[in-house]
Amino acid sequence: MRSALANFVLYGLVALSLPVSGAEEHWRGVKGASLQSLFQDKEFGDGVHFAYQFNADGTFTGTEMAKRASGSWRVKRNEFCWKWLRPPGPEECYQVQQDGVHVRLMLNGL
Repeated sequence: MRSALANFVLYGLVALSLPVSGAEEHWRGVKGASLQSLFQDKEFGDGVHFAYQFNADGTFTGTEMAKRASGSWRVKRNEFCWKWLRPPGPEECYQVQQDGVHVRLMLNGL
């Protein structure tokens, strides 16, 4: 069961990926080594609600609604997976799509 915070992150990433009116979308699936390099040593956030730093050692830290968040991440079978340690939660895996600088996480292709 996804936590409320994880749902917020998922919807936040999807909301950030919505096209500007009149803009053409070019989403492509990200897999394998490209998926690893997309997250490794990168920071992702929406500028207001959340910001995460994904480290090369497979850990992440950050803030979510002004609260500390941390856990681990990995690439498993061409999906991005993360497990929250703070606040605690189960491992969740997502397909990843990218359109330029925009990234979205897709649960079960949705």
